[in-house]
Amino acid sequence: MVDDERWCAQLNTDEALHGSAPVADTHVFLEHLGPWPSSPVEALDLNYAAELDELEASIALVRRPAPFREVRTGIPDRPHVIVSTAGRVAVTQTHGLPSPTTLADAIAALGRGECPAGWVYEPWLIMVCTHARRDACCARLGRPLVDDLLAVADPQRIWETTHLGGHRFAPTCLALPSQVIYGRVASDRVSELASAITRGEVVPDLMRGRTTYLPALQTAEVAARIQLGIRDDTLELLDSSADGDRTTSTWRAGDATTEIIVEKQTGRPRQLSCGKDRLETRPAFTAL
Repeated sequence: MVDDERWCAQLNTDEALHGSAPVADTHVFLEHLGPWPSSPVEALDLNYAAELDELEASIALVRRPAPFREVRTGIPDRPHVIVSTAGRVAVTQTHGLPSPTTLADAIAALGRGECPAGWVYEPWLIMVCTHARRDACCARLGRPLVDDLLAVADPQRIWETTHLGGHRFAPTCLALPSQVIYGRVASDRVSELASAITRGEVVPDLMRGRTTYLPALQTAEVAARIQLGIRDDTLELLDSSADGDRTTSTWRAGDATTEIIVEKQTGRPRQLSCGKDRLETRPAFTAL
């Protein structure tokens, strides 16, 4: 048991959320009922996992929340498979895990704006990290978030997932198809967040970032939304350029535009995980 004062999520409450989301254009989720090892791919056949690595996608394992989950372990006979890319998310069920070729074809179809044959579009999904073996904070804070979401949103659209990165920002969740990761979602913000996601909107102050953007642009998007008062999908990135540690970007919503300058700085040493005693540094991104 970690001492109450050593939980990584409690030790890093002063760290800004924005700019902390992992970068990925495509997300693939494979249903696996657990147990989940620290590295999700270790739960899969070694050769299969190696082929998945060729997809250039973020690979994670998912399962239904406990009240709706089969009482068994491992891969179900007909696992759900979820793919999100290019602002779309689609789901299917297969007999055993699909081949990497099947997944690649599905990703390509979604990228063209087509729903793959045998798949169905989902309007939205929320993936909550509850990956205990990766970090204790993910489970102790993620599971209550799941329960809170089940109370205010469609239970069929709530999933538990393995690592989303940044355990110190727990509880964290990924909204699809927006591919926005949120952090420090307190119980009193759950209803607001779920309502926004169902409407295709965002909650800027809870955003870690959109995974399709690099960290500097993740930070810039949050700053632009706050400046322009925009929560919906009308915000558009017009252009961006980098000069050393500074990134300049221009954003538009309707007739309003704003220019955001973000500076990359050296973050202070932190305990990034409950399971790590050593201190490490991560870059910090500040909108000027």
